Amino acid sequence: MIRLVHALLTASAMSFVALSAQAQSQPVAWSPGYAGACGECDLSGKNLTGWSLAGGNYSSANMEYAFMRGVQAGNANFENANATSADMRGAILTSAQFAGAILSDARLQGIQASGADFRSANVRGANLQTALLVGANFASADLTESRMESADLSGANLTGSWLNETILAGAVFNGSNMTGSQLRNAAVHGASFKDVRFIDADLSGLKGAETADFEGACVSLSSTLPATLTLPLCGTAVAPAAFASK
Repeated sequence: MIRLVHALLTASAMSFVALSAQAQSQPVAWSPGYAGACGECDLSGKNLTGWSLAGGNYSSANMEYAFMRGVQAGNANFENANATSADMRGAILTSAQFAGAILSDARLQGIQASGADFRSANVRGANLQTALLVGANFASADLTESRMESADLSGANLTGSWLNETILAGAVFNGSNMTGSQLRNAAVHGASFKDVRFIDADLSGLKGAETADFEGACVSLSSTLPATLTLPLCGTAVAPAAFASK
């Protein structure tokens, strides 16, 4: 009998070890999964670091203060989600949907979000340093007081966006659409705005404009420039002397 009990215990232990080894090969199995459909669910404060959320639906989800560093979330839907103060540093968000989402004070350093949709999103005070945002859509988005040093927004859509008081040092906006954008008192030291059309844009109080690259950029008569910056009217070769500033 003793030998039988010992054998059963040994077999049970070996089975547990096998299951543990299998679980370790699939880390997500250790915790409840949030991949797939999780619209309006509560992920506030959850630790999703390193998880794969690619293609999932998280529309209107509560992700306040969630830890999402390095998540794989390409093509995921976060429309109207609340990600206030969420930590998404280094996340892969290529072509993800954030239209109408709240990302205020979020930590978004180094995210890869080319082609992502941030239309009408609240990104006030967020940190987007070194973020890859090529071709992203920020139409009517509020980026007031955000930090975007060395971020790449080449070809991005920033029509009607608010970039007032932002720090854009070293950022790249080459070929982006900034019609109706507001950049009042933004710091643009060393930034690049090549071929940008600032139609109806407000660049008053721009800081560091003399060190930024505006090659090929142009403005409309309704645009507002700082005294330190002179740009040609779009469709003309030379800027009228009277339009150096307003």
